[in-house]
Amino acid sequence: MRLTKALATGAVVLSALVTLTGCGDDGTAASDGPLDGLPKANTMADVQKAIIERGEDCSPLEKSREGKTYMKDEAEDPAWGIKERAVCFDKGGNPVTVLLIGDMTKFQESLAKDGSSFTIGQNFALAGESSNFGATLNQNGLRTLSCDPDDRKDVPSGYEIHEGQVKGCFTTNYDA
Repeated sequence: MRLTKALATGAVVLSALVTLTGCGDDGTAASDGPLDGLPKANTMADVQKAIIERGEDCSPLEKSREGKTYMKDEAEDPAWGIKERAVCFDKGGNPVTVLLIGDMTKFQESLAKDGSSFTIGQNFALAGESSNFGATLNQNGLRTLSCDPDDRKDVPSGYEIHEGQVKGCFTTNYDA
């Protein structure tokens, strides 16, 4: 009788542990998507802080910068899901386009048609002109989002690849 009661208690505890850890049938952790665990920003100041905390610079942060028009038209097009656009400069003095994304699915749908890549957090995207900019941030917790099939082929073994929210897009910790 005591053994049966102990086994029943053990089964309940084991069941609760499996439920709490969120493991699926295949033993992988449950996930809401490829952006889980990435930093999220409510404002441009939050994006700037996330960049600086990860070893890069982003100053001065300005809403518009004369001559720096990358993603300016797209930021005004509702199809891209961009909430706000700004420009700053990295440690080497190279411009960085900073996008606060209101709808990441729309952003990826538009990006899939365009085929570019960005360094991302959960709801922001960065495009730096320096080749080191994205690599520094990827080493410190951000990811590269690409919708270019050639970029996927270039990711060496050992780097993470997660499917994006839109077919053809993916995220990676490799600076593709």
